[in-house]
Amino acid sequence: MFLNNDKISISQMIHIVILNMVGVGILNLPRGLVEEGRTDGWMILVLGGLIVIGFSTLHGYIIKSFPGRSYFEIVSLTLTKPVAYFAATYFFAYFMGITALVTRVFVEVLKTYTLPHTPKGVIILGILLAAVYLNRKGIEVLGRMAELIGVPLGVVIFALFAASWTEIKFDNLLPIFQTPFMDILRGLPFVFFSFLGFEVILVFGMFLSQPKKLAKAGAVAVSIVLMLYILINISVLGSLGEQQVQQLIWPLLSTFETIELPGAFIENVGVIVMSVWIFAIFMTIAPMYLAGNHMITQLLHGKEHSYLGLPLLPIILFIALWPDSVTDTYEYMGTFTDYTGYGIVIILPLIILASIVIKERNKKGTSGI
Repeated sequence: MFLNNDKISISQMIHIVILNMVGVGILNLPRGLVEEGRTDGWMILVLGGLIVIGFSTLHGYIIKSFPGRSYFEIVSLTLTKPVAYFAATYFFAYFMGITALVTRVFVEVLKTYTLPHTPKGVIILGILLAAVYLNRKGIEVLGRMAELIGVPLGVVIFALFAASWTEIKFDNLLPIFQTPFMDILRGLPFVFFSFLGFEVILVFGMFLSQPKKLAKAGAVAVSIVLMLYILINISVLGSLGEQQVQQLIWPLLSTFETIELPGAFIENVGVIVMSVWIFAIFMTIAPMYLAGNHMITQLLHGKEHSYLGLPLLPIILFIALWPDSVTDTYEYMGTFTDYTGYGIVIILPLIILASIVIKERNKKGTSGI
């Protein structure tokens, strides 16, 4: 179906999924955990992470059952072609909306910390044009880029957190096990959507050179992100305390502003943090853009996805400029993911799994006659 650049390794898929999940969510994750579970927010995080690992394994199993097939083809084979058209449209709207809203959050952070006088439209257009260029190069280039920057970013992030641990007051992490279990359960939707991004497995799985290993690969990627989120929560909550975390829009960035590196060879650590975060957010925007691009191509039965990359840009630009403020952006994002995320990540995959199981049983019953 696609002419070139159509194969990635399991390692590249893991890097794509990790970088895709770690983007906007890490900025307000500590605040959300404190609001949902106070100092027991880590319990919500662990429980939610384990649930996400289960669903990522499910996504991998679906792709494993139909190696080399696109998501449109999988839905057609399991739930009929009319449902496939609905699912592809649903996925396309989801990826376009998420791409636009994530881009808007990126702009708000950049204007707050580095480019206060630059028009929002200019910043949005700049990063989207870069995403369009990467999309035209295909999934293989995206996989290589993810693998290339994944390890260096990990090293820098670990070094920054290691430096932040000198500021931690472990009394800020207490008390623990004080939150009622029902409150823990009520906080799960927030944590679940903090892991959004692993669903690109369903779209990019068709390009894997070894699809049978995808189920484990998805679990590995989510596990790594879960450990990173736990580290973030400990660092931010331990450094700032429960009350201060709740008062900040992006407590993670505020935490790094207080860091002083040994020897003071870098005066402003925030510059490093912003540089790392820009790479991470771009690797959230680009895969989502490419996934949406592939879904509309499958929907229209196109032979090459690259022709549709640029025409999609005005749609994303319009949506990204729609919210009036960062508060509105997060509100729209929450509402949008509530209406689309459950269907994309949970409902459709479970229905597909049920169809696979029923058909397998029917085959066994037929062969046994």
